[in-house]
Amino acid sequence: MGVAGQRLSDHHYQNCNNLILIMVYNNNQLNIVNSCSPWSTVGNPDILFPLDKFECLLQGIGWNDSSKWVDHWKQYGAPDIALSYWAPGTKSDWFWGLGLPLLSEIERLISLDLSTSIIGITALPGSGKTSLGNWLEAASNSMGWPVTVLSLDDFYLPGEELDQAMLGNPWKVPRGIPGSHSIEVMYKQILKWKNNGYLFTPTFDKSLRNGFGDRSEWRISKPRVLILEGWFLCCEPTDLPLDSINQSSDLITPLSIEELNYQEKIQVSLSEYSCIWELVERLWHLKPITFSATNKWKKEQEDNMYKIRGSSLRGDKLKSFIRMINSAIPQKSLLEINSDVVAEINQKRQICWLGNKEDQPK
Repeated sequence: MGVAGQRLSDHHYQNCNNLILIMVYNNNQLNIVNSCSPWSTVGNPDILFPLDKFECLLQGIGWNDSSKWVDHWKQYGAPDIALSYWAPGTKSDWFWGLGLPLLSEIERLISLDLSTSIIGITALPGSGKTSLGNWLEAASNSMGWPVTVLSLDDFYLPGEELDQAMLGNPWKVPRGIPGSHSIEVMYKQILKWKNNGYLFTPTFDKSLRNGFGDRSEWRISKPRVLILEGWFLCCEPTDLPLDSINQSSDLITPLSIEELNYQEKIQVSLSEYSCIWELVERLWHLKPITFSATNKWKKEQEDNMYKIRGSSLRGDKLKSFIRMINSAIPQKSLLEINSDVVAEINQKRQICWLGNKEDQPK
């Protein structure tokens, strides 16, 4: 039967020179996850990152022996854990380098019997952080570990309030910048969860109102671990003059006077998020090797949303949104977020370096 005739998430196993490939048909797109670990003697062509610093990362989350770590997860069914939740085309470096280590972080926190814990994932739009979060939630819950993934985007202001807050921004974007979120509501809901165990959160549907988005529903959960993700999560206001810090930006067209002036306003808004940032106990940063990679990622993201839901940012609105990502916050601030773990990814979303931030090459 051809690809078009396969059901969602059908699995097919094929032996090839002792290498098992799990082939997943998802929305008529073929996704191949290489089951070989990064240390396999037969090799895994998806693994580009150096293993020495990756091993240091594993040691920091309680695994001094990488072979025992691999065996541990194979007992849980790796790499076939919640496989259908990965985005089509995801390579196995995300599974071995991000998915399983983050799952190991979750397992460690659950074993410590802490009442609540918060892990942060910060990455530019379109990088794949949302798909990673979806997989982490599904994989954790399949093992009986209560985990909820929450996006900053879920706490966008309601439609009319959001429109009012976004008036006057030079990119004419409907959302996305600091100042577009219900910070007080978010802070209070997280504190309530830490006190009573119940997390009550909104869901924001970006496809509503012709791509302008709006809150669609509220949900209640009882997680032990909360994963918080966002494109400027834990980004702090800069102490440097904006004229100076903007000189390192990867921009073809220099910032306009209007953009520079609005950057000042955003810096003030960004400081208001510090109460949220302080709640994050451990932060993972998916960092692009070149900032402009987000331009391609964001376009792909919106194209996929249009195919699935029939509505997304298109044309000039999408161009303006991409310009906002590049210029609303100084790029240097977004690239130098003070995280615990760094994964450097290229334009193809391949992980080229991965480890503790303190081990990152200067």
